Amino acid sequence: MTSVSPSPTILVPHLPPKTLVGIDLITFTSTPNFHGIRDLPAGWHFLYTGTTESLSLRCGGWFFVGDIHPFGAYKKDESALVPAQHANSAPDVIVWRWNTDTETLTPLRASSDADKQKAMRHKANLGAIWQRGGLFSYRSRVSSLVQEAGRPAQFEIDEEDEAEGRQNWLDLTNRLSPGLLSRVVGDASVDVDGRSRWMVTSASTAQRDSDDIPGLTDTAQAAEELEKVMGEKESEFSFLPIDLKRTWREGAIGRERTEAAQDRSWALGDLVQQFSDADGEAQVLGELQFTFLMVLTLMNYSCLQQWKRLLELVLTCRNAIRDRESFMRDVLRLLLLQLKRCDDVEGGLFDLDGEEGGEFLRRLLMRFRRSLYEVVDGTESVVKSEFEKLEAWVKDEYDWELNREVFVRRGMVQLEDGEEVELDMHDNDEDDELGEYAPMVVDLEEGSAQGGEDSDDN
Repeated sequence: MTSVSPSPTILVPHLPPKTLVGIDLITFTSTPNFHGIRDLPAGWHFLYTGTTESLSLRCGGWFFVGDIHPFGAYKKDESALVPAQHANSAPDVIVWRWNTDTETLTPLRASSDADKQKAMRHKANLGAIWQRGGLFSYRSRVSSLVQEAGRPAQFEIDEEDEAEGRQNWLDLTNRLSPGLLSRVVGDASVDVDGRSRWMVTSASTAQRDSDDIPGLTDTAQAAEELEKVMGEKESEFSFLPIDLKRTWREGAIGRERTEAAQDRSWALGDLVQQFSDADGEAQVLGELQFTFLMVLTLMNYSCLQQWKRLLELVLTCRNAIRDRESFMRDVLRLLLLQLKRCDDVEGGLFDLDGEEGGEFLRRLLMRFRRSLYEVVDGTESVVKSEFEKLEAWVKDEYDWELNREVFVRRGMVQLEDGEEVELDMHDNDEDDELGEYAPMVVDLEEGSAQGGEDSDDN
């Protein structure tokens, strides 16, 4: 057998044909000859499977290719440490086996001697698998199929497009870390070579997003049933705690409380300060990346809700535009890149959100634009520069007009029969304190006196 110098490869032996397989931003259906993916670039990757292309539970795992040592060991508690790989290790050859009972990919574990022998056998057979064409070369985007007369069909690779796709994936995952994944997903499982894997499913959820109906839903029993299907215990998401109904400090009253409800910069700062300042901002950005990608690949409902909560918190801040300029710039840059990938979700990302669709984001961006231009007041700002790119893109792609000043909010409209009626737009009444959100003056003394008279009458 010819000696082959292995590139970073993930082997998935005995995967049934016609299984949905996804790696990062592409999906395909496995063939009988498919045994794995080679030429994995360094960095984070997410591999997942589903028994069918739709309407089936999707299960996957995060893993890192290359030297994970610079991240350092993450200590969740005194006994939980994520092992670190070393830079001088051999090229990664990762083996995940197909579990026929649970219909999921599971890593070969270091605690099992049988798994260790299987890993050695599969690695020793790598050259033969390569020569048989059983390894799919990693691609960041779907290649075009070209058919020429008299020649077999081949995939045409646009190197420039491929380089852009890899850079996009890098920009979508550059804030992830072992610490963040362990905080959100739970402790990693470790394979025979000491590599970490963080498992997520389309059914994974945070407690606040789970439907707990007394008499109908037994949370413990549901978790046990899912564990039987998955073959391992399903962990609960531990997202950053965001309460959009209370965005002021303990003990705040009056004007301070009102301002904190309208400008959520204090709540953002309080969230960030749960970690060190720089790490706290990285945690928010990393969670924005994680939740979005889990919606994109697994269509996970709980991650969609947390993604929306994070955006609503950040995009309703005013002081943070000036005080956390680089952070706000990075959020807008990331959001634009994420929106460009929304169509990767079957049916589109916004269609997963029911009737509201993308309206929640359009309203948030309109409100943020108003705050941004009031804060920067004509001065140069990196936040303003990034927002203008985002604004131009959503205008071109979705036809969203984010400048409220161009809308006529009240006017006369002529109907088909010639009758004229006055129309009034109530969008953003909450921000302007108009309509049902308008302040009301109440005479407490008069109300108290009236209450007393009514009591006497009764």
